[in-house]
Order: sequence, then structure tokens, then C-alpha cells
Amino acid sequence: MSLCSPLSRPDMYGLGIRLSLYTQWFAALAFEHIGPESLPEIRLLGLLLSAGVTLGLLVQLVRGTLDAAGIYILLLLGTGSHLFLVPVYAWRALSCCNPYWNPLAWSQEEQLRVFRVLNFSLILTASSVGVWFFATYLPGLDRNCRQFGFFFSQASLDHNEPFVAVNAALYVLIIVGCGSVVLTKACFVPAYSRRMRRRRVPKEHIDGLRTLQSLSNLTVFAVLVAAVELSVRWNELPGANDVDTSAQLMPLLVTAGIIVRVAYLHYVEDGDDESSSGWQRPTRPRAPSSDEEITRCDLTPEMGAYGIQMSDLPRRIPAVYRA
Repeated sequence: MSLCSPLSRPDMYGLGIRLSLYTQWFAALAFEHIGPESLPEIRLLGLLLSAGVTLGLLVQLVRGTLDAAGIYILLLLGTGSHLFLVPVYAWRALSCCNPYWNPLAWSQEEQLRVFRVLNFSLILTASSVGVWFFATYLPGLDRNCRQFGFFFSQASLDHNEPFVAVNAALYVLIIVGCGSVVLTKACFVPAYSRRMRRRRVPKEHIDGLRTLQSLSNLTVFAVLVAAVELSVRWNELPGANDVDTSAQLMPLLVTAGIIVRVAYLHYVEDGDDESSSGWQRPTRPRAPSSDEEITRCDLTPEMGAYGIQMSDLPRRIPAVYRA
């Protein structure tokens, strides 16, 4: 069976758009170790890029201007930043949702509630499109040609039941996982998680979980990039490897600029603050006055037992007690 004649849509999945998403994914992985305090800006960039891809996919689906290969590639790009959490939640299921073994419980990243709500809505929307694509659209295709996707090798999108079943199950599990997160946050798990945070946990345990998560993230990153790039190559999408239009250059330059700015603020300005805080003008020691000599004392054990602090003591002895 011959290869289908593809619809040329480099404005949807061109090289510039793909590189901007790859760059954001890798920057998020890197700043998890370099500087978690800089992650909110990187996450916001990923949210905007994924939202742009997902909304564009929805509009083109309504208009019917995308073929199966284009929808498949856009699904990978739109849900890529969320697929990094699939191994994490699979590990949580194997550990019976014990917060002690949850790598996210020891993360130093802070996210605003608004960001979490928008990100949650985006995950549900993109995953719902994925379920529709693999459970309804692909099984209903009836054409005399074929296109290809990635299943750790070249896999046909047409009449390929194992490929369809595995991918549909993946997106269904993502939706179920989102529902489970909502239920657990509404029940007793947050209080138990807070108790776990107050518990003294060995540093080696936390470092081990972070190392496992890093290996998982790098594996997912490599699989995602391979899946997208090989799908573009196998389906011979015209214009998909060109970076010669504004639609390709704008997201790439904006992504690069934001990441360079975040790295600059992390390395340069933080270093300047540390150097400036570490330097102080030397002062000449002065001899203490008579009053200071009189009031210089230490807390006795009896005073500490009654909760008396040094700040509670008078700076000078009242005049009535002076000789």
C-alpha cells in the first residue's frame, strides 16, 4: 500500500515550532536541578506553547484541514510536556500512593493556583482529543493509502489495532489520573503529605528519588523527540523541516529569549547579589562605654527556663539601680 499524499501544514508543526517545544522541555528538565526557583517562568512558557498547539489543533479539526499524520504529530507536541508525568504517576501507583516514595512531594517548585487550574484544563482537553483520535478517528479511516506513527518502530496509523489500543489507553489513563488527583486533594492525602514533609527524611532518599525522576524525564524526552521527528520523516511532510517563515521563527526566538533571560537572572544577578552581600565596609572597633560594660551579661539557665530572651533585657541599667 502506497504512502498517502500528505497535507502540507508547516505552519502547524514546522521545524521552528518543534524546536521551540523541544527547547522548553529540555530547559524545564535542566532547571529542576539548576534552579527550581526559576521554573515558574519555564513552566508558563510551556503552558503557552502547549495551549497554542492544542487550540490550533482544535480549530483545524473543526475545519477538517488536517490528515491523520498531522493530528498525530500535533497531539505529541501538545501533550508532550504532560507526558513526563506519566512514569511518575505510574511509580506512585506501584508505591500505593505513599508520599514517602513520591518524588513530587520533595520538589522545591512552587506553582500558583491559577497556573495549576489552567494546566489541568489543558491536560484534560488535549487528552480528550487524544482519546477521540485513537478510539474513533483512526478506526474509522477507510483509504487506499497509509501513514505512519511511532511505536518504538515504524507503525501504520491505518488498521493497526495494537497501536490504537495502547495510545487510547494511555490518554484514558491520563484523564483517570487527573480525576484521581482531584479526589486525593479533596480528601485526607494532603494532610498526610504535610506530615510526611515534617518527618525527618534522609537526604540520600530524596536524592535517589530525584535521580530516578531525572532518568525518567530524559527517557521520555528522547522518546518524544524521536516519535515526532521520525513521524515527520516517514510521512514525508513537505516543508516541515524549513525555518524560513515568521510562523517558524517567532516561537523559536521568543522561547530562546525567555530561556536566556531566565538563565541570565539565575547565574549573573544571583552571583552579583552574593558578592555584594558578602562584602561589607570594615569598621574600626571602638571601646565600650561604661554603661555597656555594666549591661554586658549572659543568660543564666534559670532565666532561660522562664523563657527570658536577650531582647527582653534592658539595654541600660535604670538610673535608680546605679551606684
